Amino acid sequence: MVSPGVIDTGWADKVSDAEGRKAATELNKDAIPPEAVADAVAYALDQPANVTVNDVIIHPTKQGW
Repeated sequence: MVSPGVIDTGWADKVSDAEGRKAATELNKDAIPPEAVADAVAYALDQPANVTVNDVIIHPTKQGW
């Protein structure tokens, strides 16, 4: 299972409500790039055959929740 935190996918720009866009933009300041998630998944998949990675939880270091 991959559980990502705040990822900068451009989603904040698509929020139509002005107040929601402001909140999304603020939240997105600490977001990590999608490539960071891809790197974490690639790491999990690159383990030896006798190693199982069941969960990948990845989020920005600054994300407090």
